[in-house]
Amino acid sequence: MLRPFRCSSLALSAALLLTTACDRGQTTPGQPGQPGVVATPGTPGTPPSAPLVLTPAGSCEEAALTLPAGTVVGRMRGADIKVEDLGDDLKTAERQALRTYCKAISEARKVGFDNHVHKTLLEEAAKAEGKDIQAFLKSRVDAEVKQPDDAAIQAFYDANKSEQTPPLELVRDQVIQSMTGSQTDAALEKIISGIEAQNGVERLLGDVQMAPVDLANQPYTASIGPDDAVVKLVEFSDFECPYCARAADTFRQLKDKYAGQKVQFTYRHFPLPMHPNAQPAAEYAQCAQAQGKFWPMHDAIFAGSSGLSTDKLKEMATQAGLDTAALEGCLTAGEAAKQVAADLSKGREAGVEGTPSFYLNGQPFAGNPSFEGLSKAIDAELAKVKG
Repeated sequence: MLRPFRCSSLALSAALLLTTACDRGQTTPGQPGQPGVVATPGTPGTPPSAPLVLTPAGSCEEAALTLPAGTVVGRMRGADIKVEDLGDDLKTAERQALRTYCKAISEARKVGFDNHVHKTLLEEAAKAEGKDIQAFLKSRVDAEVKQPDDAAIQAFYDANKSEQTPPLELVRDQVIQSMTGSQTDAALEKIISGIEAQNGVERLLGDVQMAPVDLANQPYTASIGPDDAVVKLVEFSDFECPYCARAADTFRQLKDKYAGQKVQFTYRHFPLPMHPNAQPAAEYAQCAQAQGKFWPMHDAIFAGSSGLSTDKLKEMATQAGLDTAALEGCLTAGEAAKQVAADLSKGREAGVEGTPSFYLNGQPFAGNPSFEGLSKAIDAELAKVKG
């Protein structure tokens, strides 16, 4: 129903690898009302690992297929090779694969529930008006979305085009979709939230979550809001990702809405390999952070993210009021590059696969990262504290 909202990396899904590995085990159906049991084969000469049993609202840690210390995983020249000999990289990779798997399970359950509920309720609402679902949604969305005029379309095209962009007449529909995208998302969110509220929809199946990711701010991290915030929203972003540019506007709206409240907003870097200017842009932003001007630089980069280049970044730095000599010294020293690399490593550890990715109080946010969607999630976290 909703349009894509994330730039994806090209990494192979760890969830697929984990599922393939689990499929080699044996699956025993559970009793009625009870979860099934997945048993993993043991290594010759070692006890088999304990069966995996997940309660419906179980934690992700319960699904770990961790091999006990001392488990012999192979032999070389007749000598045993134990799991601990494989090093810490294996532990890190397994934990990331587990996090990705559990996230996929939680999202699949949510999607399955939402698809069932929304299809049922939308069919009823559409039938009451003598329409099918598509016609019903189109009529509601069209009533909410303001179509841009020719002058606005031309201005948007001119502001975002590059040398490779086709003439306006060939991409006019795509331009309009980009301009009205946020309005469309908001309208759909309003429709769905409305029918859920009218019909008393409750979600009772708990997420299969891992413990919150430790995303504590580093000395170099850019954030807005109190350090003792009860709600912390962290964004992993890429300066050359078009969806991140849209998210930057959402971030600004959220910061304005929750100003003065116990909510903190943090930006972390996750430059994707297919965006050649994302890495240098991130380094410029970190050097701006060293001068206390991260957010002006952040806003300037996203405002001109189409056709980024070193020359454009230098112009943006001047517009943001950066000290040019200090900027050059910072870039040459390489400290900003190390900070970006640290963010990238933390993102991979957390399971980030595309941008923008949001984490709310250490848990991945799986919904639509619109202003409405994130506001609803933040309000729910605030309500937990007040309750």
